[in-house]
Amino acid sequence: MKRISLGAVYEAGLLAILLLVVLHAPISVWLGTIWPEQQTLIKAWKEILLAVLAIMAVVLITKAKLWQKVIHTPVILLAIAYIDLHLIMALVFGGEKVALVAGLMIDLRFIVIFILMYILVLLRPQSLRRIFMTTAVGAGIVIGFGLLQITVLPDDALKYIGYSKYETIAPYITIDANSDYVRINSTLRGPNPLGALLVVYITLALAYLLANYARASVGRKTVAIGGSVAAAAVLFATYSRSAYGALVASVAVLVASSVRVSKRIWIAAGIVAACMAGLLLVTAQTDWFSNVILHENPESTVTSKSNDEHVQSLRVGLQRIVAEPFGHGIGSTGSASLYDADSSNDIIIENYYFFVAHEAGWLGLLLFAGLFGYVMALLWHQRRDWRAIGLFASGVGLALIGLLLPLWTDDTVALIWWGLAGALVATPKLNANRRSKKALLQRGK
Repeated sequence: MKRISLGAVYEAGLLAILLLVVLHAPISVWLGTIWPEQQTLIKAWKEILLAVLAIMAVVLITKAKLWQKVIHTPVILLAIAYIDLHLIMALVFGGEKVALVAGLMIDLRFIVIFILMYILVLLRPQSLRRIFMTTAVGAGIVIGFGLLQITVLPDDALKYIGYSKYETIAPYITIDANSDYVRINSTLRGPNPLGALLVVYITLALAYLLANYARASVGRKTVAIGGSVAAAAVLFATYSRSAYGALVASVAVLVASSVRVSKRIWIAAGIVAACMAGLLLVTAQTDWFSNVILHENPESTVTSKSNDEHVQSLRVGLQRIVAEPFGHGIGSTGSASLYDADSSNDIIIENYYFFVAHEAGWLGLLLFAGLFGYVMALLWHQRRDWRAIGLFASGVGLALIGLLLPLWTDDTVALIWWGLAGALVATPKLNANRRSKKALLQRGK
């Protein structure tokens, strides 16, 4: 019987996270209804697995003598500095233990998977293909269930596995309580995270088509085109304005930066852009535009509108970070703060950059901006690889969403995008190592 190596187990664990995280919401809700007393532990399965995999990573890079290559990499140093700042702040500020732990998990899980994926590709270069294949399978699950929701399933179908508006996750939501505009979740926690994840999927699929259309097989082109159309249909049904804008920005960046764009592609892009502009003009006076884009319904009796809540969140967030340049402490913002017994500490900040500054201060925001900017720069330098330019372009869109929503607090979106980024950022390092080994061999001859 063939012995399974620690490296294979390490890879399998990371691939399991990439695949299962798209099902995290329905699985955690369902299991939480069966074992309600273990609900918090069930939700933390991925963070627990990441901790175990981190221990494995230490063992593996020690055996492979890769410490110098990992630690001396600037992007990894930035990521470690961001983690260290959070740990120091947790010790200095303290706080309610459960809220503190929840805050650390939410703030750092995507940084950890970024580092672990980086190490995985250095150790097992062949894993890169499997990483993207696993992501594609996850995309099929998300898009497929989304299509079922907008075609044959009743709006409240998810209630049968424990979804609840007041106790767990709402099976669906509406725009300002208008039942004519039902927003779907698919397998995610809400329509906005779903929209953000679909931006990543669509952009990667289009990047593949732009780079490989001439030589790709009919089957692969059909899957990429069909998947993009299906994902766009599901994205439309989310009614997520931020995702709509992010997709436009991501596709624009993708087309403008692609190294293999022919004149026909530019003409097609121009026609699509003109059609979209015309469509906006035509729909500007319709109920759909008023409700979905403007979130304004003159017949609505709802007193608390989402537009007002966004503005109020931005105002509160700005006031807090100006008043507290060193931050208010880890776990003091968002869902983690709900674990704090002192309800006066509960605060929801929708702008992710204000979110970081409120928890980790201006230094935390500076480190996060530096890390994200550095990762994006590394992806840009690899833009001849369709995977890298696709992830870069989607990163531009997600960065814009972060201005309006606490984007990276969503486990599915954060773990997938940063996990893929970690894997891709490692490839130039891997190629450089191969070139140096080849040069040494040639000198030996």
